[in-house]
Amino acid sequence: MNRFELDHHSELVSVELVTDESRLEELSQLWLKHEVLAIDTEFDRTNTFFHNLALIQVFDGSEVYLIDPLEVKSLDSFGEVLSSENVLKVLHSCSEDLEALHNSYGFPIRAVFDTQIAASIAGVGSMLGYGNMVDIFLGLTLDKEHTKTDWLKRPLSDEQKIYAAQDVQFLLPCYYRLRDRLLEKGHYGFVIEDTESIYQAVANLEDFDKVYLKVKGAFRLSQQQLNRLRKVTVWREALARKTNIPKTFIFRDHHLLEVCQTQNPTTGLLLKLGCNRGSIRKYGSELLNLIAEADKGDSKQWPQQVLAFHKLPESKAKLRALKEEASAVAKEQDIPEEALSSKRLLEYVIQTEQGLAVRSNQFWNQWRRELLQDRFEARLAEFS
Repeated sequence: MNRFELDHHSELVSVELVTDESRLEELSQLWLKHEVLAIDTEFDRTNTFFHNLALIQVFDGSEVYLIDPLEVKSLDSFGEVLSSENVLKVLHSCSEDLEALHNSYGFPIRAVFDTQIAASIAGVGSMLGYGNMVDIFLGLTLDKEHTKTDWLKRPLSDEQKIYAAQDVQFLLPCYYRLRDRLLEKGHYGFVIEDTESIYQAVANLEDFDKVYLKVKGAFRLSQQQLNRLRKVTVWREALARKTNIPKTFIFRDHHLLEVCQTQNPTTGLLLKLGCNRGSIRKYGSELLNLIAEADKGDSKQWPQQVLAFHKLPESKAKLRALKEEASAVAKEQDIPEEALSSKRLLEYVIQTEQGLAVRSNQFWNQWRRELLQDRFEARLAEFS
């Protein structure tokens, strides 16, 4: 079944499986003339660090195309579509799709509209799933039976093709409804900017030196122990990417925390903690050597201690003050408060205002700064 038809709002939509490079080049030239395309991907990430891209779905408003990256040798022509500023790409909950496309091919991806973010800003619902969005806007119930299917297996079943096609064919009707609501309120650009922020976080890899800040419980460590943690998390991140395995296949976060807090860690400790024996055999000695190296370094280069947010001076009062401001701005701008800010974002603003080491927050971007920064700074100044 390389070509079939699906019902689409009482209209039949043609679906084509694309397995030939020349056909993809031909289609890409046509897509470059479109103002908007709907895109989705299917992938597997069970035992790998990076996504194994298995399918790319494109809906141009009249036909659905299923691009098979396991068959098409070069997707460079499609990369032109992704990088075009003139073709809006509509996706839903796009972060992993963008990560899969960027890490698989390195294509720049421009002009992306995320319908999940749009639904949140438009007040339709926070973190809305694709199926729920389709139900709300179009009154249709989608089959999610193939969510956990093996997309890398070939040939794809007819049911998989139908599911994959449905995953993209309703994006554009939802987009047009969301677009109209957002344009009416003047919030359309917020969605584009938030989606660009997501892509920039994917494309510009975070400094590995700050990976340790993502480890839950890092605030319990001394500066010396944090220095150890920083060194071993940088090593683990690079190793996971190089060997394309999940970081947990090397050592888990809580195991690294325990090892870094132990004065003279040994292989026996790794066994006692319940680390995977295969990981101990492959990486145990290297982990212990890195900790020994970290301890020999200049103590002046140790990272500053991570402070738990609740231990910061007047943290509760500051958080309450910023939440009041965010609530007021949300009401003034007619934006749901959860779409404008979050507890994590408010904590980030308070921590950075004090010059503390903190993991980055991609959503403290231009439109939120314009609406919130001056008012936040004024409220925080009250605590000086």
